[in-house]
Amino acid sequence: MPFWTVSDDHPFVLGLDVKGTVVTVIPLGKGVHDLEGVIEDTARARLLVVSEKKTEITSIDLNDLSEISRYPLSEMGGFSKLLSDFDTNWKKNGLEGITVAPETGTIYVIKEREPRMIIAISADLSTILSIEMLGRDAGLISPRKNDRKMDISGIASDPSRDGQWILSDTDQAVFFRDLQDGTVYRYPLSWMSESGLQHVSNPEGVALSADGTELFIITDNGKDSALFRYDIQ
Repeated sequence: MPFWTVSDDHPFVLGLDVKGTVVTVIPLGKGVHDLEGVIEDTARARLLVVSEKKTEITSIDLNDLSEISRYPLSEMGGFSKLLSDFDTNWKKNGLEGITVAPETGTIYVIKEREPRMIIAISADLSTILSIEMLGRDAGLISPRKNDRKMDISGIASDPSRDGQWILSDTDQAVFFRDLQDGTVYRYPLSWMSESGLQHVSNPEGVALSADGTELFIITDNGKDSALFRYDIQ
């Protein structure tokens, strides 16, 4: 199974092997750009890709990679309520990450900030089911950044722990949110270099291994971008 990733500079999805070699390229065509997240929905044999500025989700059929469909949030049921309830500029600090709840197929996308929020979407991509703010009241608190400057850059479902991993670029940390009781735990991201302990800079993507024992963090540092792997106890 490839490790799927996207770039906000190019309109295609890349499949990488364990060595980081590109083994699959899926072009998404004209009009799809500023890609910020991708998730494999194994149960439904599709890839789901989120675009920030287009505010839409692209679905790719894994049985036929040429079968590509686009789903703007603005055309989903419930979008008008989203606009009326939250005065927000979708063209700025827009959608950043995407994940799927394997059991139900419910799709979750996150809005980066102003305001930070998580949006639940039906498995058929027709309806916005719910909107939840991810501010201080939800437990996403940074000791390094004030609430206005803190962002969200990625999300991954964790069905084995009934929770979600939520990544923050500006906080250089990942949060685990327990979906049963709403408890949130913060974990600073660091690594050991020859000169000592370093913070992980510009973490932009998060993914969980299939068995739930490893967390992957990918950074956006140009040619110095890196993939970090953390064991989960």
